[in-house]
Amino acid sequence: MTQEKLLSPKELGSMVGLSTAQVRALMNSGKLEFVEISTKTKLLTMSGWERFQKNATKVKCCESEMTAAN
Repeated sequence: MTQEKLLSPKELGSMVGLSTAQVRALMNSGKLEFVEISTKTKLLTMSGWERFQKNATKVKCCESEMTAAN
């Protein structure tokens, strides 16, 4: 079993193009999972970010596919 690197909100934000505040807002809303080391230290993983992206990504279905399904 390999251990994944734990990242601070600042580190993750710089890797994915978000500000530290945006990363923290996702953490506080419960949308982005994190590991709570202590009350003040919360760290993230890239796999957690990938799961967030997968769950948050919405694909808009085109009208022709919706008509064909009916």
